[in-house]
Amino acid sequence: MTQIKLTRHDLMISLREQLFFLDSSISNYSNKRIVKKCENKVIGTVLQTEISSEVEAKRIATIIRVLLHDTSYSFSLLKQLDIKESILYIDTAAPNDGRMHSMTNLHRVSSQNSSQYLGLVARVNTGESLLATPLYIQHLTEWYGGYDKCDFDSWWNKNVLDISGSTFTRKDLVLYVANKDGGAHIDASLSDEYMTLKATNLSLNIEGVHTEFESNIIYASLAQIGWEMLNSIEYD
Repeated sequence: MTQIKLTRHDLMISLREQLFFLDSSISNYSNKRIVKKCENKVIGTVLQTEISSEVEAKRIATIIRVLLHDTSYSFSLLKQLDIKESILYIDTAAPNDGRMHSMTNLHRVSSQNSSQYLGLVARVNTGESLLATPLYIQHLTEWYGGYDKCDFDSWWNKNVLDISGSTFTRKDLVLYVANKDGGAHIDASLSDEYMTLKATNLSLNIEGVHTEFESNIIYASLAQIGWEMLNSIEYD
């Protein structure tokens, strides 16, 4: 089969498509709704389910992989466009200073010592539960111009999660979910460290009080990484 090399115009159309997919998945994630059935399954038995829309994080991971991940055999879309290394990537991660950061109406208000670091996740106390929320949902628009920016390698390989000594970078989270946990492939087994993070009953020790998140910390982190990506890329 004859191969036709894509033009820059073709690649830019692909970029716009991927950013549209990313924006749509972030919107679906933010809705935090429970999907009861597949609306377009009308032939045969209607598929009944109950899934939180936060699973959109798996598609977010896959889109980011398409945009950024290079291998010996294939190049990412941003690499093909020759802009991957020139972009300054927005880094919204709270500092790893031994405190559990909570976004309220003030920038980086924090509680006392916590044994875990969740750099991209805010904790939202509803009065009845503690929710893991990506920071963009809590941040105010006037903060947008004050975010740190950095080169790709620093951003991609920065530790953004540390649970009981198990650290995860943005790269770790994106590729693990995209390659192993349903983004583009599902492995037959997943690591214990990852499954502990994925559990919705992750316990935190804050000021001697144990509390549990009711939302998925991995998914919340990936949604925030997707938001950072979407807002880092500028194009004509």
